Amino acid sequence: MYKLNYKSTSINRLADNASIPNDLANTDYIEYLAWVEEGNTPTPADIPPPPTYQELRAVAYPSIPDQLDLLYHGGLVGWKEAIDVVKTKYPKGT
Repeated sequence: MYKLNYKSTSINRLADNASIPNDLANTDYIEYLAWVEEGNTPTPADIPPPPTYQELRAVAYPSIPDQLDLLYHGGLVGWKEAIDVVKTKYPKGT
């Protein structure tokens, strides 16, 4: 009847696919808690796929201000070295 959301602050009601926030002021959430108290168990959340190399690189690259600082102080060679570290750690296609 209900399905958990992975790392979320809501639950899905399967009957109408409504997203119910984890909020004690919400009557649907109170109904869900009563349903659980009766011994019912919600469907587990889907586990998301692992992050792509693009997503991993996006958070690993230095910020734009830091990259500009690398260019100013280390020139193109210093900037390229910092970028290559990330590209080596997270190669394309992984």
